[in-house]
Amino acid sequence: MENWKLEDQDQITLLGLGNSLKPRHLYLYRRGDKAFDFDQTALNRSEMILGIHESLGTSYPTNREYSSIWLKREVKKFKQKAPLELMLSGTTGMKRVWHFLDCTQGWKD
Repeated sequence: MENWKLEDQDQITLLGLGNSLKPRHLYLYRRGDKAFDFDQTALNRSEMILGIHESLGTSYPTNREYSSIWLKREVKKFKQKAPLELMLSGTTGMKRVWHFLDCTQGWKD
């Protein structure tokens, strides 16, 4: 998420760790001094974040910086909301963004 140039609080919110982690403590995790205590929700959110990251890399293979720009600009398909705004609203928003970027995620058996 560092490549997306997100604020620390947004990173914590996307991971679903808002109740257990303060933004000022992120440096401990970045340095490797402390490990995240992941529950199933955080693991599911991590899977979606990685899927979105991979899909953005596929969509914009020659310009990795554009991923950050795309996440923060309004998208007509999302009713003029930025994808990041949807992602921060919860897992439903994260799934919606992931399905938009990677149509195979929306397929049903």
